[in-house]
Amino acid sequence: MNLFDQWQSTKNFSDKSVDRETLEEIFEDTTKAPTAFNLQPYEFKVIDSEEAFEKIEPSLVSGNNWVLDADKIIILIGDERMDTNLDKALEDMIERGLTDEEGAESFRERTSSYPDRSDEFKHKWLTRNTMIPATFFMLSCIDHGVGCCPVKGFRSDKLSEQLDLKDWERPQLMIPIGYQEGDRERTWRREEEEIYEFI
Repeated sequence: MNLFDQWQSTKNFSDKSVDRETLEEIFEDTTKAPTAFNLQPYEFKVIDSEEAFEKIEPSLVSGNNWVLDADKIIILIGDERMDTNLDKALEDMIERGLTDEEGAESFRERTSSYPDRSDEFKHKWLTRNTMIPATFFMLSCIDHGVGCCPVKGFRSDKLSEQLDLKDWERPQLMIPIGYQEGDRERTWRREEEEIYEFI
């Protein structure tokens, strides 16, 4: 069975804990996810203590309290400054011969204005550049036998307040993780020929 055939959202969690080494391996896989210009404008916060779980609860919308049964809750945070990692990305590009100093400076001028653009632009840009790392994270979870489920059913403003996030930290996704309790059949999926068309 390949990795994709193993996917299923996990909402019933056992008491078995995901150890730190496994989680570190999952995050190592996640760092390989592509992002625009390799800026990697994200980080993950691992909710792993009783106190932290209590801070999560007020942000959940009705019907999503089941996430509190997970072993850990992963919060994917988008960095609205966007260009936080620009220097490192440009340095890498220069070292690998993908650009020169002049090209790097032109690139810097073009991207440094991103944080000053509209809220709509920033929202869409962060969504695009956090959902791919989220997917890498979840697939790595499955590869390590760890169950997970993407959740958007929370109030971002409340979560930011509860976790004392900085102004530029934007909660994008909540991913409860743990080991599946019992067996679960795969849910319905469209047939592959229904999802593509050659033109």
